[in-house]
Amino acid sequence: MPKPILISFCILLLSICAHGQEAQIANAETRTLALSDVIFLALNQNLSLKKSKLQIESRENDLAFEEADSKPNLTGSLGGTVRFFGEDGEPVWEDADTSRSLNGSLNSNMVLYNGGARQAAINQAQSVLEASLKDLDRSKQIVLFNSIFRYMEAILRFKEIEIQAEELASRLENLELIQVSYENEIRIEADVLRQRALVADSERRLAQARQAHQRSLYFLKELLLLPPETIILLDIDNSGWGNTDYLPDPDVQSSWSRIIKRPDLLAQEYRIEAANQNIRIAESGKKVSVSASANLRTSYASQNRSSGFGSQFFKREPEVSGGLTLSVPIFDRRRTETTVARANIQLRQEKFDMVDLKQNARTDLLQALLDFNTAKAQLSFSQEQLASAGAALEAELARFDAGAATLLDVNSLRSNRLDAAVAVEESWFNLFTNRLDITLQDGTLENFLINRLNTQVPELQ
Repeated sequence: MPKPILISFCILLLSICAHGQEAQIANAETRTLALSDVIFLALNQNLSLKKSKLQIESRENDLAFEEADSKPNLTGSLGGTVRFFGEDGEPVWEDADTSRSLNGSLNSNMVLYNGGARQAAINQAQSVLEASLKDLDRSKQIVLFNSIFRYMEAILRFKEIEIQAEELASRLENLELIQVSYENEIRIEADVLRQRALVADSERRLAQARQAHQRSLYFLKELLLLPPETIILLDIDNSGWGNTDYLPDPDVQSSWSRIIKRPDLLAQEYRIEAANQNIRIAESGKKVSVSASANLRTSYASQNRSSGFGSQFFKREPEVSGGLTLSVPIFDRRRTETTVARANIQLRQEKFDMVDLKQNARTDLLQALLDFNTAKAQLSFSQEQLASAGAALEAELARFDAGAATLLDVNSLRSNRLDAAVAVEESWFNLFTNRLDITLQDGTLENFLINRLNTQVPELQ
């Protein structure tokens, strides 16, 4: 059987095995994903991002509540009473008369000053909201990185499948030739058995590659909130796979200066500000407060025979009152003192978290730079290894055809070329993901996707 046909047969067999279980599920959807599709789905369907957006809505509601709480309130009330009573000491059920009354009021209260707590509460809610918005920005970057990582990992595993399928086809072809030579008494049975063992080893490696590919797709579908039974086809041509033009060396100094503007660091600054405002709120418990009130009251009583309902309720009875209340805290059993102490502890904790966050950010950036440089060197070495292994195999095959080399020598070089081919794909994957990791660490991931990968997704703009 010709080698190209063998390769096609192996890949077809692989596809049937890979999707056999999924195909059994009725109406299983098939989706072809390019890199832009992955980015779009990650930003619109990821569950953790949806939860973060709900958190922002909650923070916006908290801010609206604090702003409304600083404004005057207005309360209206209206109540009526019907009274049955007996005349001249007679029981009500024997000789009863009735009286009717109606009362209405409007009341308004407003805190004029409460030690600055009112404005501090608004500022705190605003800072917490800003922190949540920055947290969402950081969550988007992390989700994008993880989704692209899993997408590229799936491509890597597919590339490994192709390499293993090609190797299996070659070993099957060699097995067929060796079998014919054995039947013609040119080779011994040990050669046949050795080649069968190599074929079995290739089948095992192919099954492992297929499993790894499917697992990476499951991880990807989980991030993109796609049904697990969905059949995913990878648009490798529009993924940028293997294009080192997308991966320029990073500007280390620029990355180092931008790291302080990373969304999670800015979010922590807002949390520190919120903790400062919380101290102001706590300290207001030691200060005087001034509040104003205004009341409008009116009533009607049927027992007042001198005037009717309209005259009493709207003309004679209405009265207006207003006042100011000054409250001076004298002794609160140290509640204010302990509240201030807790607020200061919270502020110190937020500042410690900022120190820890900055330390981790710098370390992660340096680690990403180190990994990128290592991956770049590994890709170069792997490419050299593959070229050398291929040339050595060609030379050894020529010697084998001339009877100057053994099958063991040829198979050993085949294994070396196989490992080198896999190493090249893995090295490029590591180079790409480590370059992407640098943009994650310095907070420029979206710009990198737009400017370097030419990703045209509206949500990134």
